[in-house]
Amino acid sequence: MFEGKDYIEPEDLDKLQELMERVGESEERIEKILKVAAADPETYNDLMEVYSRKASQVATKDEFYPYEELVGEIEIGEDPEGRKLAVTREQLNEHLLAVSMTGKGKTTFFYNLIDTLKEKGLPFMIFDFKNDYRHLIKKHEDLLILNWRDIRFNPLKPPPEVSPGKWGEILADTFCHATDLLIGSESYFLEKLNELYEIYDVNKTEKYPSVFELKDLVEKDPIPPASPRFKYRERNQSRLSMFTGFSGDIFDCSSGIDLEKLLERNVVFELKEPNQYVTNFFVETVLTWIYYYRDAMGERQKLRHVIMFDEAKRVFDVMRERQPEAGWPPVDDIVGKVREFGEALAVADHEPSKLTDSIKANTTVKIWMSLGSGKDIEEMARTFGLEEEEEIDYTRTMEKGNALLKIADMEPVPIFLPDYQIEKDMTESEIREKMRQEIQKFEWEERYRPEEFLERIGREKEEEEWKISEDAEKLLVHIKDNPLLKTSERYEKLGFDTKKGGSAKKELVEESLIREVEVRTGTRGRNPKLFELTKEGRNYLKAIGEEVREHVKGGAEHLWWQKKIQSHYGERGYDSFIEHYIGRKSIDVYSVKEDEEIATEIALTPEHELENIKKCLERDFDLIQIVYNSEKVKEKIKEEIEGERGEMPEEILFSHVSEFT
Repeated sequence: MFEGKDYIEPEDLDKLQELMERVGESEERIEKILKVAAADPETYNDLMEVYSRKASQVATKDEFYPYEELVGEIEIGEDPEGRKLAVTREQLNEHLLAVSMTGKGKTTFFYNLIDTLKEKGLPFMIFDFKNDYRHLIKKHEDLLILNWRDIRFNPLKPPPEVSPGKWGEILADTFCHATDLLIGSESYFLEKLNELYEIYDVNKTEKYPSVFELKDLVEKDPIPPASPRFKYRERNQSRLSMFTGFSGDIFDCSSGIDLEKLLERNVVFELKEPNQYVTNFFVETVLTWIYYYRDAMGERQKLRHVIMFDEAKRVFDVMRERQPEAGWPPVDDIVGKVREFGEALAVADHEPSKLTDSIKANTTVKIWMSLGSGKDIEEMARTFGLEEEEEIDYTRTMEKGNALLKIADMEPVPIFLPDYQIEKDMTESEIREKMRQEIQKFEWEERYRPEEFLERIGREKEEEEWKISEDAEKLLVHIKDNPLLKTSERYEKLGFDTKKGGSAKKELVEESLIREVEVRTGTRGRNPKLFELTKEGRNYLKAIGEEVREHVKGGAEHLWWQKKIQSHYGERGYDSFIEHYIGRKSIDVYSVKEDEEIATEIALTPEHELENIKKCLERDFDLIQIVYNSEKVKEKIKEEIEGERGEMPEEILFSHVSEFT
């Protein structure tokens, strides 16, 4: 029972206001009632009696009650009282961050956001590292899904109205941060890029060189090994070789697909397969291109376009901010600037503690879904400004579809996010075929090599007209037919002495027809070294009439371990097979003895292994063995498996490569 008051103090009115807010009275009504109550203690006592009784009948609210009213055009979900929660275009333009553990709603949230953006006529671009967004083509037929094999982009060609000199400096900074190179390597990269621009006379022509020509120019730079600059050349050459290898088709052009036109479309870039250096460089360069294009066009305006990243730490990695010797990551600088041109970023990840401080500080809209790691919960509590333990505990109870929404300096609001039903059964071949005619509408130009460039790198004719020495050609064919032989054994079989073999090898390396690969065994002593065909080497062999496999899975090192594992199980009485197919997909090594079946997957990098393991789990093998060469790779794969399935399946066994040497 409420005890009456003989006189009214300000804190008494505060108590009455709190009760009225709890039962949901409007601001206008609260203001009127408080005026009446302040004038007469008896009226105040009666009102306190009424509202105390009403408040006791209202269900207990959570720690964030009363809830902020969030009104805007971009709907997000509902608060616990069923009111719609939305953000304004201006708030979205100041970037959005969504975090949750795997399987708790990040991608579902993005699916719903995409629907809303389409309704509002806002075009978007998605960098898809998991191939999750191709399935939306069933609902949105105007989506342009660009699998990495169909992308053509020349990062050396600047945006319109941006000079090659300025773009070269920007690109050098982006390249070196994306590939973990320091200032000395950056200076060397810029020097060779400017030299290449000069050879092509890019200020007078629209024909631009590509990373392929830049790699050739770097390889031909006659720097003696004793020079301090030699290490800069080697590091740049190593990184550029990754850009011209398996994933090199992305950059294999003089002029790529028109990004200006893509900014007017709803586009998905599928980037699951390329290695991380290629992916990071592509994403960061495209983002940088967009910013400098908007700047050059003077296109400052309100929200016009949204760029979306799922698994964003691949680009916004906090460790890159914590390497002062590398300088401030240029992509972080872009995050803070691009909003003034109407470009919004929507980023999502399951490990917010590994995201850059810049992306967390520069996102006005933040959505916190269920997180598993205490470190990630602690990081988001800091980001949201939560200090009360009850508020933090609330986030630990959130299920899929529940979240906490915070906008700028407003108080956090619990939110219910809608579900999204869609079958994820669209294959790569199906989506590429569906997109084929649409992609053909976009023009791109093949690489161009002027005579001055060919002379500079010591080639008088185009690649298809090359002719190497007879010894080098014999060695090249032998490497194709016998990829795992030791160098001495190979020379012996060819009848070469060390000098003759070394001369032929040097010629092939200089012509970029082969590369030397070191097999990382994880044991003491010297690691084996193998020769591996490059893309140019395979093309040369095809030109002289040799049959060449288009793609050897994993390369020479991968094949070396396949043979070792096959031999290991063969010695133990198993029938063992390399590249054993299950439907359309193959297992690295399949071993069987009586009723026991073992599937072995070789994980030299963490990329794509989760899909490989899932296909093995579907087949119900007795043992699924994951062979790894570094603890970092092992831990990454374990994290992905446990994130996908909740726990580690008992049939999975991790084995270090050293067990097979």
